[in-house]
Amino acid sequence: MKKHVLWLGLCILLVAAIVLTSCSNTTTPATVTQTATTTATTTATTTATTTATTTAAPQTTTTTESNTPQEGGTFTYLQRWGYEDPVSFDDVTTGGLSPTDIWLNPYGESLLKGDINKYGPRGDNEFSFQYNLVSEFGQYYGPSLATSWEMTTNPLGVVYHLRKGVMWTGNSNIGMAPRELTADDVAYHMNRLLTSSAIKGIYNSYVQSITATDRYTVTIVWKNFYSQWESPIGLDCGVQSRIIPTEVVNAPDGGANNWKNAVGTGPFIMTDYVKASSVSYTKNPNYWGTTTINGVTYQEPFIQKVIYPIIPDESTEVAALRTGKIDMWPAVPITYGASLASTSPDLIQQKWLQCFNYYVKFNCLTSNYFTNTAVRRAMYVATDLNTIATDVFQEGNIYSWPCAPGTPEYTPLAQLPAQDQALYNYNPDTAKQMLAAAGYPNGFTCEITINSSSTMGDIAELLANEWAKAGVTLNIKQLEDTAYQAAYTKVLYADSVIGTMSTDDAWGPLYAMRTGSEGCAVNDPVYNAMYDKAQATVDTDSRVAQKKVMGVYVFDNAFGIGLTNPDVLNCYWSWLKNYYGEITAGNYCDIMPMVSQMWIDEGMKTKLGY
Repeated sequence: MKKHVLWLGLCILLVAAIVLTSCSNTTTPATVTQTATTTATTTATTTATTTATTTAAPQTTTTTESNTPQEGGTFTYLQRWGYEDPVSFDDVTTGGLSPTDIWLNPYGESLLKGDINKYGPRGDNEFSFQYNLVSEFGQYYGPSLATSWEMTTNPLGVVYHLRKGVMWTGNSNIGMAPRELTADDVAYHMNRLLTSSAIKGIYNSYVQSITATDRYTVTIVWKNFYSQWESPIGLDCGVQSRIIPTEVVNAPDGGANNWKNAVGTGPFIMTDYVKASSVSYTKNPNYWGTTTINGVTYQEPFIQKVIYPIIPDESTEVAALRTGKIDMWPAVPITYGASLASTSPDLIQQKWLQCFNYYVKFNCLTSNYFTNTAVRRAMYVATDLNTIATDVFQEGNIYSWPCAPGTPEYTPLAQLPAQDQALYNYNPDTAKQMLAAAGYPNGFTCEITINSSSTMGDIAELLANEWAKAGVTLNIKQLEDTAYQAAYTKVLYADSVIGTMSTDDAWGPLYAMRTGSEGCAVNDPVYNAMYDKAQATVDTDSRVAQKKVMGVYVFDNAFGIGLTNPDVLNCYWSWLKNYYGEITAGNYCDIMPMVSQMWIDEGMKTKLGY
C-alpha cells in the first residue's frame, strides 16, 4: 500500500548563509560573506543487510547513442506524489504543500536552482543531488531567475539580481501576452506569501520589507536574522518559491488555482490536466535556458512533451514502468528490483537512501512510562532495528534519525558516546534489566498509535513481539487517516505513535523536539535553549556544529526511536540520454533542471521494442 509521508512542518527549509556572488547595487549595501565547508559525502555505518542487486552506473555522453542531442519525444515521469491528484495549482494558498509544488515544477521557476553542471555527477561530483536542496546545502545553488544574490548587513537582509530577458509565456485564456519577468513580479509574489492565510506567523516576525528597487533588483530587509529565512522569503528552491504573476492570481475562474490560467517562465508549458489520469506539459519554445554538450551550446529543452501520470495503485505503477509506458520513476520500492531486472534488463536501476525515516515518537509529556529517559533508552535496546528494516522494507539505513547520513549535521555511530552506541546492541535481556533499574521490574503495558492505511501495522506488530521479550506489552491502536493525523500533530496519543519524518534537512527532526512546535511531545528547557541559539547563529559552520550537538542530545535522551530510512530505486530507461541519476536540483523532486538537458533516443527505444 502506498506509503504516505508526514512532512511534519512541511520539511522546513533553512539557511545556508553563503554569498554566491557580490554584485553592484544602487544602494551599495554592506555584505557579509560566509562559507559552508561541509559536504554530503558521509555514509552510514549501520545498514540492514542488502538483498537486492540493482545498482547501475550513470551513463555518460561518450556513447554512440548519446553524442548528439535529439529534439522531440515524450517524457513520462512518475513523481513521488503521482498516486494522487494535485492538491492545488497555487502553492501560496495551500501553504506550499509538496504535492502542489511538484506539479508546478515544469513551468514555474525559483530564483535559484541546484547547479547540477558544476557540482553534480556531470560536474565535479561533489554533491549527488539526491537530497532536497535545503538547509546547509546552499553552497550547491546556482543561477536561475536570479543570476546572483548577496546577504547584507546594512540594512540586514538579502538582495537578488534578476536575469534580464526572461519571458513569461503568457496565456490567451486570461488575455495575458508574453512579457518580461521583472523585480515587481518577484516582490509581488513574496509579499503575497506574507499575507497568505496559509503562510502566516513566523515569516512576518523577521521580514520588514520586500521591494523592487529597480527593474531587475529585489531587496529584502529583515527585522532580525532568522536561520530559516530561506523558506519562503529567500533563495528557496522548492516550497512556495515558484513565482506566480499578478495576472494569474487575479484571473477569473479560480485564479492561480485553475490550471487553465497557468503562466510560467520554465522549460515547459502546462497544456492539459485530466483528473485521476495525468497532467501534460509542452515545450516552451522561448525558454531562456541553454546547455553546452561536447563544446556545442544548445537551447533547452530538447524534449517536446512531459507527462506526469496519476496512478493510485502501486502494482499498476510498476506494470507501467516495466512495459516502458513510464520513462522514469525515482521512488520504486526496492522489493521490485529483482523482478524488474529480470523482465526489463534495459531499465537502469540506481539505489538511493530515500529522504524520510520511520520512527517511534514517544509522548514525553504525559505518558505514564515514557516521561522517564531511562525507560525510553531501554526501549531502544529492546528494538531489533535490523529485523524491522529487512522484514518491512527489505533494506534501509537504521541509523539516520534525527540527523541522516549525507547531511552535514550527521554524526557517525562510531563517534557517538559509548553509552549511546550501546543502544544499537539489541538485547531484550539487557533491556529488561534497564527497565528494572528504572523502576519496572515486571515491565508494563503501553499503547502505540498507527495509521491503519499504511505499512505501520507491520512495524507495530514487530515492535509488539520484540518489546514483549523485555516484559513490555504493546497494544496497537489503529486510526483512520484524519484521526491519525490529528493524534500525531496534536499529541493525542497516550504513550507513543509511529510517524515519518523528512531527514534530508536536519532542521525538521530537530524542530520537532522544540517545545511549541506542532506536535512536539517534549519539554526540555536545555534543548529549547540549544535550538534557539542555533536558530540565531549567522555563521553556517558554527550553526552546523551546534546542530550536530543537538542531534546527539536528542539521540542520547531517546525522545524517539529512529527505525529505518528505506532504500529505494531510481529506475529509468536506457533511452534517456544526458541523465546522470540526479533526483532533485531543488526541493521535492524538482527534476526539471535535468529534464531540460536530457533527450530521448527514439532509435534505441524503437530497437528495444517500445
